[in-house]
Amino acid sequence: MVAIELLSEVIALGAKASAFTFRERPGFPELLRHGYIREMGFVQSVVCEECDWPHDAELVFDTNRYGYFCPTLGFLEPERASLTGLYTDLQAVVSGLANAFGCKRCKSSPVHGETWRIGALPSEGGDISLYLHPTLLDEKDAMAVLSALAREVSTPYSLVLTAAGTLPLPNTKTVLLSDVIGLAPDQSGFSVLSDPREIVEVPRKNPGGAPNRYKGILEPLIQSRIEDGSALLGRNEEAQAIQSILNSRDTIDKMPSLPSIKSYVTKARAGE
Repeated sequence: MVAIELLSEVIALGAKASAFTFRERPGFPELLRHGYIREMGFVQSVVCEECDWPHDAELVFDTNRYGYFCPTLGFLEPERASLTGLYTDLQAVVSGLANAFGCKRCKSSPVHGETWRIGALPSEGGDISLYLHPTLLDEKDAMAVLSALAREVSTPYSLVLTAAGTLPLPNTKTVLLSDVIGLAPDQSGFSVLSDPREIVEVPRKNPGGAPNRYKGILEPLIQSRIEDGSALLGRNEEAQAIQSILNSRDTIDKMPSLPSIKSYVTKARAGE
């Protein structure tokens, strides 16, 4: 989870970041080893903290030196290690996601702009098209995604993964990358935490068949945390706490997805 949050942070920046800023963060070596992030070249700008008024400054090459100009102190030359650039290899990320989900009809280049098609995932109700867009924080992001989706063959369901923001889109579900993906402990790459079929709410063919296997596990746990006052205020935070508790148990064959846990938390708080 920590590594994916770091990856999401770098993706959301949208431009080349400073490797120096992230190099000591947990998860950095794993992301670098898988090729999801890469160190290359130099950053485009730096923050000058040498004068009384910290400010952004463009990195320039002057008299065989890399540095920047400060209105107060003139040309300054930071340590070379702090200037190394860091960027996300989105092609490698999309390929890793496609492998983790077992997608078909993958695409190795963006559909349009910054929107990538991860691939299609079969379900009982028809194919689910999976996409990745760096952020869904505002109307500009939403219009960019919708413009890309308009170029795609329509499928019964579509799901857009983002590094930051889950602004609602018509006829499309949106979810944070960190809510559905982790890094596999066997170092094979991404691992799936939440089933896209559950996120887009694909109807089951036999809803009256087998009983809900998670009800007897989740409802008592959620209710007990509410009653003893240990439940966290935020729904997402509480669902993640419950998921951590279940992960520590070795008596559960198959773990409920994070969206499923959130649904149970919502119902419990509504008194259902």
